[in-house]
Amino acid sequence: MKRIFFKILICTAFFISCESNDSNNDITVEKNTPENINNTPETLNTENNTPCTLDQELDSSRGNCNIKLDISNTVSTLKNSNNRVITANNIPNHNVGLFGGGQGSLNPNAISAQNSTYSITLAPLIANTFTPLLQSTGTSRLGPQYSFGVLLNGIELDPVAAEPFPHNRDLMDPNLNWEWNLEALGVNLGLDCNNAHVQPSGKYHYHGIPNLYIDNLNTSSNTMTLIGYAADGFPIYLKYAYEIATDNTSNIIEMTSSYRLKSGNRPGDGITAPCDAYDGVYSNDYEFISNLGTLDQANGRTGVTPEFPNGTYYYIITNAFPSIPRFFRGTPSNSFKIGR
Repeated sequence: MKRIFFKILICTAFFISCESNDSNNDITVEKNTPENINNTPETLNTENNTPCTLDQELDSSRGNCNIKLDISNTVSTLKNSNNRVITANNIPNHNVGLFGGGQGSLNPNAISAQNSTYSITLAPLIANTFTPLLQSTGTSRLGPQYSFGVLLNGIELDPVAAEPFPHNRDLMDPNLNWEWNLEALGVNLGLDCNNAHVQPSGKYHYHGIPNLYIDNLNTSSNTMTLIGYAADGFPIYLKYAYEIATDNTSNIIEMTSSYRLKSGNRPGDGITAPCDAYDGVYSNDYEFISNLGTLDQANGRTGVTPEFPNGTYYYIITNAFPSIPRFFRGTPSNSFKIGR
């Protein structure tokens, strides 16, 4: 059974106000006719030999980007003694997919200008622990906690969808399992060719590599390219960095994630948690293996860069999962907190 997912804001689900930076609540919209609802394939949960109904399908399709917006991109950056302050209307400076309803629309939310301000420290520090963007366990409010950062064009990097198992569209359900949250890049959430879509507030945001934005930069595989700043103040670069982190005369190579797809089957029963083989439908289908690639758990490393010749911690956006990092190495600014 195939489902198509659209992003719909339910402010009350997280007891938050409906502000432009408060919504990352992706919920599913079924596209099934009555005659095929009960024809969902079944598999056997190998953990307990019980039937498990499969209702999620791996889908990395993207919509075309053939729409030129009639609203201009505006973004400005100022520095005071402590912070980098970015003000943006969150309108992209490139073509986008069709949003706003009608035939072929990727989701029903039209892109509209926002009034966003991000205050980011100029002196970021590495924290004692990693801070996850998604709070999946514990006694505090569960769900997405932060967007990750903002690019130099003023568009947010917001990789985590709010799609917890069992995807019943009721974010007030106390039985939601946030450990099994749908991976935005692995299912059909109505993303365009920039791995982006639109919140009900009208905010356009990226879940993965913003392809047309990168194309416009005319980036090279022979240089490190600064593309934005994370919520904790550390810089964000695209794919490539010095082979020897502390040597700016070393070769530029493509950085690699240290995550991999797990092997075997998920341990769930299909009722309280998903089962079937790990395939990338859920973010938890991936595992971090230290030193598997060149990057750490937050898809980052410490070294020199063209903009920071004395060295800094920095993040890398990769093609492979997680693409946009899912952890902060420093302390994130409340400007990026969801539900603030």
